[in-house]
Amino acid sequence: MPEIEYVEELMPTEELLDTLCPPVRNWFKDTFPDFTEPQKMAIPRILNGEHVLLCSPTGSGKTLTAFLSIIDDLVRRSMDGTLPKKSIQCVYISPIKALANDIQRNLIGPLTEIKENYMPKRGRDIMVGLRTGDTPQRDRERMLRNPPHILITTPESLGLALASKRFRPLLTDLKWMVIDEMHSLVPSKRGTHLALSLALMDSVIDSPVQRIGISATMEPLSAVAEFLVASDPRESDTEPQRIAIAKVSGSRRLDLDIILPAPRFSSIPVKEILEHNVDRIKEIVEA
Repeated sequence: MPEIEYVEELMPTEELLDTLCPPVRNWFKDTFPDFTEPQKMAIPRILNGEHVLLCSPTGSGKTLTAFLSIIDDLVRRSMDGTLPKKSIQCVYISPIKALANDIQRNLIGPLTEIKENYMPKRGRDIMVGLRTGDTPQRDRERMLRNPPHILITTPESLGLALASKRFRPLLTDLKWMVIDEMHSLVPSKRGTHLALSLALMDSVIDSPVQRIGISATMEPLSAVAEFLVASDPRESDTEPQRIAIAKVSGSRRLDLDIILPAPRFSSIPVKEILEHNVDRIKEIVEA
């Protein structure tokens, strides 16, 4: 069993901003009003190199929490010229292909903004690649020749990739492993399959890999944390791995309004009602 610590302290905003390199810090300040509670709890631990399991409500910025320190490290090395050209640095695993596609878009956008608007000089591009069951064979071959720094994949696609002798050497310098939707993986056969893949990954990687898990509410969280680090060859009864759990309960506050175009719907044609609703939604979105 790993040694589990529940994170309670929140790092103040300015102190957390100071831990980021200037391009990432300035991008964050121009994009977001503040860090969320889960971010103030988990990002300092991730920056410190600890294994972290993040459990918080939907919409609390879990994905950015997991990736901000990774982006910060990659940007730093891009600027100082130490970022490898053909080496996977981070593997993100999602059980849902649609989520994997969204993550790819949500990473490419910020990385492009940081590179074009905030980096003082052009460094090496930070590449993001997607490998799922829908990825064409030609793209998989291209990825073997020019691997991305961040690989986004699914448990099944990762298992197939690890069967390739050409793929495994690309993981030699892997630093981070991010596993999303862990609550749906841990109790399932897909979770068992993933555990085998993680053990195989560990067998081809010499240096320690930091593990970051993202999960919705699930009990016991200790079982999810154990799954996250169980395949780590350093994990044993005599030398258990340490993992921090950042858990934020509750749900987001919702601001709800019931919008009626007229007291009596029957007096207005359906087309006018729809046009009114579309215009009103547009106003709310743009506000």
